[in-house]
Amino acid sequence: MSQFEQLGYFLEYMIEDKYIGSTTIDTPDRKEIGYYGRINAIAEEDIILDNKKRIKKGQSFYTRMYPLCGNKL
Repeated sequence: MSQFEQLGYFLEYMIEDKYIGSTTIDTPDRKEIGYYGRINAIAEEDIILDNKKRIKKGQSFYTRMYPLCGNKL
């Protein structure tokens, strides 16, 4: 198994199975990675993603977390 430099994590934001955008985070916010770590939510405030798209307050969405990997060690 290859080891890679760990650069952090990113959250994918989806609305009705459509990819909207992502944000990067330094530490994991859940135990499971990928589909099994899916969290359904309703936006309590506007969320602005890295690609400048917006999820509006009150809109339903879900997130999945994945690791960001860098150079092979």
